[in-house]
Amino acid sequence: MIQLRSLKQKIAFLVILPLCLVMLIAGSLGMRLISDVLLKQWEETAISKMQRSAHNVDMRLMRPKELFRFFQQKREKQLSWKDAQLLIDQLKAVNGVLEVKYDFTEDNPHAMGGMYSLQKIIISSLGFNSTLNSQTVSVVAQFVDTSGTKISHIEVVVEFYDLVEQIVKAPWWRGNKAYIIDQNGTILASTERGEELTKNTSNTRQVFGLASELEASTWQAIQDNDSGTVFSPGRPPKIVSGFYHLKEAPWTIVVMARGASVLQPIITFKKYFYLICAIGILCILLYLWFISSKITRSINRISTAANGLAKGVFGVPLRVESRDEIGDLTHSFNLMSRQLKERIQLREEMSLAGEVQKNLLPQSGFKAEGLDIAVATKYCDKTGGDYVDIIKTSHAERRATVVVGDVVGHGIGASLLMATLRALLRGRASMPGSPVDIANDVNILLCKDTLRSGNFATLFYLTIDCSLRTIEWVRCGHEPAFLFCPESSTFKELKGPGLAMGVDKAWQASLNSSIFLDDNQIILIGTDGIWDLENDEGERFGKERPQELIKKYAQLSAREITNSILEAIEIFRGGRSQNDDISLAIIKTQEIP
Repeated sequence: MIQLRSLKQKIAFLVILPLCLVMLIAGSLGMRLISDVLLKQWEETAISKMQRSAHNVDMRLMRPKELFRFFQQKREKQLSWKDAQLLIDQLKAVNGVLEVKYDFTEDNPHAMGGMYSLQKIIISSLGFNSTLNSQTVSVVAQFVDTSGTKISHIEVVVEFYDLVEQIVKAPWWRGNKAYIIDQNGTILASTERGEELTKNTSNTRQVFGLASELEASTWQAIQDNDSGTVFSPGRPPKIVSGFYHLKEAPWTIVVMARGASVLQPIITFKKYFYLICAIGILCILLYLWFISSKITRSINRISTAANGLAKGVFGVPLRVESRDEIGDLTHSFNLMSRQLKERIQLREEMSLAGEVQKNLLPQSGFKAEGLDIAVATKYCDKTGGDYVDIIKTSHAERRATVVVGDVVGHGIGASLLMATLRALLRGRASMPGSPVDIANDVNILLCKDTLRSGNFATLFYLTIDCSLRTIEWVRCGHEPAFLFCPESSTFKELKGPGLAMGVDKAWQASLNSSIFLDDNQIILIGTDGIWDLENDEGERFGKERPQELIKKYAQLSAREITNSILEAIEIFRGGRSQNDDISLAIIKTQEIP
């Protein structure tokens, strides 16, 4: 199995080689077609020439026969000697006639009073006479009376070589091997290529069809057809022969020619054709090699750049040298490289932003006498819009403020708004004021940033004071928090009116408060990323599962309860990706021993 490893090898094997084969096959078929056309043309030309020459012989032989027929048409019941003498004189006047033999006499026993009773004239077939010194052809007409008795005859003798003179002087006869044969295959006259006519004056004449297989095939064709051609085996044939049968004589003209002479134009054309094909194929090979080298160079540049790209090396953009598919590929690679570089830069920036945002979140919880707080955040991207914070803490007073917020969306945009919200909230919380004042002021400032974008953020702001046993909270469109009492094993929602921040700057927050009598209680504040989380079956995590976990692990610390909820979330999610940010805060109060 041939393995093509390079593009040049594939082009040479899959393009250039098939092209050469197609050209060779097309050339061979073309040569075959042209050979057939030339042979057909030679056949038509040879037969046409023989037909013209034979026509001249037929016309000369036809003249005596026409006189006999004309004489018969005008015959009368009684034929006089003078009428016969007139016919004989006309026959002697025909060109090429050597003599006219007859037995018409006035004292012929068939004549009555010098008159013959004529019924019809029978013209016999042409006869060939060969003597030592001459060869003649004779036409005999038998005169028959009304009783069917032959009363006389006239024999017209014509010299054979004078008759066929026009044939043997023709260029096609002198330039090839040619024959005149009779109905028995006897060669009456022949000529060899480049030689004069050979007069066969011997009594033993040669027979056509015995010298070669081609002669035998030609003689067989003569028996079946009046004219035609026969080719010897081979392509082109070594020898071709043509024949034509005369109309007025039982003779056939045969001419034989060498195939090389007949197909000389195609042989010459063949040489030039293969020479031109060789030059053409060489030029095509050089051109395709040049083009393929140019293509492979461009692809190698892209391949080298791609290998460097895989190693993290971003070079200069590749130059687009053409407007074809290679140019499009180069342009697409440059675009991909640039976008990939931008993506990597953005990813690095996102990672950096994630680190920065992570530093904005509490690094640890808060613990005071009788108070334990733990928070956790898990973003679905490098950065997110969830916000959790612990501010305004006092270990001495056992008091702390916990904030959980959720900016609409997630990703870099939400993280920027989250950082803005954190800065506004921490800045305002550092100044005097109640939770309501803080929420109202932050909302007014945030509305200025979200006026055009339409973004907003939900917020749950809770302050717990264990010394006073009070809980105060402001709910700004966020999900209610859950208050769990282990003693009664019940949950209570920390509700209250409130609109999301960044929507309406005229909105006024409402303060909600509660006094707890039981020292042991747990508060859960979470974002909707917890409740809306779905597993592979499309089932939501919901609020019941976190509540069951709080009941189950109520005796544990706030951090341990937080970790158990996060672990349960991961198990529930399975292989499904996280689609929203997750944040929660666990506030646990304990009885002071």
